[in-house]
Amino acid sequence: MKKKLMVLSLAAVMVLSVPGCGSRNIKLNERTQTFAEPESVEAVATEKTEMGTETGTGTETGTETAKAATEVDRGSLNFSEAPELSERVKAGELPSVESRVPGKEDVFVAVADAAGNGLEIGEYSGDLNLTGPSGSWGIARPVLESIIRYNNDGSYVPNVIKSFEYNSDYTVWTFHLRDGMKWSDGDDFTADDITFWYYMVHINNYDTKASWEALKDTQTGEYAVLKKVDDHTVTWTFETPKYPGAFIENGDFKWCWAPSHFLSDLIPASFYVENEYWENTGLSDGQVLANAAAKGFSYDSVNDLGKNVCYYFWNASGLPTVNSFVLSTEEGHNSRDSELCILNRNPYYWKVDAEGKQLPYFDNICIKKEVEDAKVAFANGELDYMDIGMEQISAMLSELGDAVTLKTALGSNWGTDQITFNYTCSNKNYADLFANSDFRQAISICADRQEVSLRISEGFLRPGQCAPSVGSMGYDEEWSEKWTDYDVAVAQQLLDGCGLKLGSDGYYDFADGSDFTLDFISLEGSADSVYSALRRYFESIHIKTTLTDYDTETYDKLIDDNEWIAVMCPHMAAGGLSLSERAAAFVPIAQAAEWYGEYGTYYTDNTLGVAPSGDMAKLVEYYEQWVNTADAAQRDDIALKIYDLHKQNLWSIAYVEGANSYCLVNPKIHNFADNLVNNDLYQYMNIYHFETLFKK
Repeated sequence: MKKKLMVLSLAAVMVLSVPGCGSRNIKLNERTQTFAEPESVEAVATEKTEMGTETGTGTETGTETAKAATEVDRGSLNFSEAPELSERVKAGELPSVESRVPGKEDVFVAVADAAGNGLEIGEYSGDLNLTGPSGSWGIARPVLESIIRYNNDGSYVPNVIKSFEYNSDYTVWTFHLRDGMKWSDGDDFTADDITFWYYMVHINNYDTKASWEALKDTQTGEYAVLKKVDDHTVTWTFETPKYPGAFIENGDFKWCWAPSHFLSDLIPASFYVENEYWENTGLSDGQVLANAAAKGFSYDSVNDLGKNVCYYFWNASGLPTVNSFVLSTEEGHNSRDSELCILNRNPYYWKVDAEGKQLPYFDNICIKKEVEDAKVAFANGELDYMDIGMEQISAMLSELGDAVTLKTALGSNWGTDQITFNYTCSNKNYADLFANSDFRQAISICADRQEVSLRISEGFLRPGQCAPSVGSMGYDEEWSEKWTDYDVAVAQQLLDGCGLKLGSDGYYDFADGSDFTLDFISLEGSADSVYSALRRYFESIHIKTTLTDYDTETYDKLIDDNEWIAVMCPHMAAGGLSLSERAAAFVPIAQAAEWYGEYGTYYTDNTLGVAPSGDMAKLVEYYEQWVNTADAAQRDDIALKIYDLHKQNLWSIAYVEGANSYCLVNPKIHNFADNLVNNDLYQYMNIYHFETLFKK
C-alpha cells in the first residue's frame, strides 16, 4: 500500500536571511537567566521580500511566487492611504501614513494570497457585509494576526514578527519585531509588550490559558526564559532543545503580546509572578475591577476580566490590537452580539500592497447577526459573504445566478460525524469490549453508508471512514475504505465473538448477564441528525443505544470525570490536517480528545488517569520522537507511523468522508481565493486574508 504525502503536508519551508515567583505557584526556570548571543544560527525565517503568503516553497507555484516577490523594490515604495484616513490626517486626528506604518524595510508587503496567486492592486472600498461568524472566536476569524501565517500548502512565513531564528541546538529562539509598528491606538509595539504578556498575563494564568506547551521545555516542563534584547528583539531560552514542530509550528502559540500601556493598571497583585521586567502593581482585585469599569469593561471577577481582555481581546471594544480591523466603539455596534457588529479599519495597520497602499482596502467589516432573506440580501448587494451548507448549494446558485460566486474551502477532517468509545471506562465490561477491534468493526459495517450519506448530507458526502481526506497528508485509499462494506450478518458474527449474549428483550447483554447499552453523549444537539440515521442500524445488530445532549459545561465535566460510555460527534475528533495543527487530536498527550480519554490525563500527570499500553502507548512513543526531531521530512515519516497505528486500530469510526465547507461571495469581491484549506491551524476564515479583499 502506497502512502502519499500530498499538498497539505506541513513540512515548513523558510527563506534564509537576517542578522544576526511571586504569590502564584508558577515554577520558572531556576537556572541563570543570562546568556550570550547564540554563536551559530542554523535556519532563519524572514520576510525579506514580503508576500501575503511569502515563501511558499514546497510546490512549484509557491516557489515561483517566492521568486516573483523578490522583485518588489522596497526602496521605491510610496505609502498611501484610504481617503477616509487622509481626511483624518488633514483634520489633525491622525499623523501621516508614513508615521503610522513601519519603515520600508520593516513593513509587511502583501503580494500573494494563501495559494500563491499574485494579488491585484486593490481599490479602497466601503463596507464588507458578512453574516455567519459567531461565538467567542467569531469576529476574530477574519481579522486576527498571528506570529506566523500559514500558506495553503503548509509552508509558513513570519507575520506580526519580522523574522525568527534559532541557534544550533534549538535551545534559543530569537524573534525580531518590526521597527515602527504600532498598536491600533498609535502606541508603539515593542518588546515590552511581549515581556508584559508573558510575565504579567500568561504564565500566571491571568488569561486562563497558561497551557501552551510551545512555551514549556519539552523535557523538564518548565517555562522558557524570555529575555528582552532590545526594543525590537526578544529571545526564548529552553533547558533542552525546542524543535520547530514543538515551538513555532505549534497551532496554539498564536500570539505572544499584549498592550502593556493599556493593561498595566488591570493586573491584580494576586496574580503577580516575580520577574525582572515588571513590578507588582500592588492593586487589589477590587481596584482592578474598578479600573476596568472606568475603561468600559465590567466583569464580576478578575478571572473573568483577565480571560476577556487578555485572551478574547478582539471582543473588547476599545482595547488596542494589531489586527487589521478592530471592534467599533460606537454604541449598538460594539459587541459581537450586536445585531450589526462593526469592525473598523485599523488606521495603524502594518501591511501594505506592492504599490505601498496601506491595507486593508475595506473601511469596515459589518457582521449582521441575522439576515432575514439571504437571497434578497445578495441580490440587492446588502450581503457580500455567507457560509452555506451543502444542501443549500443547488437552490442558492439556481436562484441567485450571477449575483454570487461559490467558493470551496477544503476540509481536513478524518470523516464526518465520528463516533468514539471510552477505552478507559471505569466499567471493565465496557473497557474490554471497546478494546476489541471486532466490536469496532461490527459497529462500522452494520450501517449502509450510502443511505447514511443521503440522510445526513442529501448524498453530497461519499461513504467513507475515519481517515485522511483526499489531498491530505497520509491519504490512503485502502484506509478510507476499511470496514465500510455493509454486512449485517458479519457484524452479528463479530459481536457474538466478543462474548456478548442476546437477552430476553432481544438486545445484547454482557457475558456476565449485566445490561449493555451503548449510551452516546453529544454536545448541544450536534449529533441529532446522524444518530437518527444510525440508530436503526445499531438495532439491526441487537445493540440498544441512547443519545443524550448536554450543554458545554456539563459535557466537559462528564468527560473530565470519566463518566461516559461513548460519544457521537466529539468535541475534538481524531485526526485532522497534521500533528502540527494540533498533536492532541492524534496522540494521547492531554485530556483533550474524547477517543483516548484518561490516557491523555496520564500523560500530563502520571499520578492520574490510566497508563496507555499496546498501540496507544506507541502513539506516545512516536509523538515524543516527532516533537524532538528538527528535520521536517523526518517528522513527516514519524507522523506516518502514527497514522498507520490509527489505520490499524480505527479507534474512532466515521460513516461518510470528511466534508468540505462552502461559502457564497459577491462576485465583485476581488482577491478571494478558491480551494483554500478550512482548518484551525490556518484560523479558518483568516486564510482568505480579508485585509487584501476589495470590491469593484
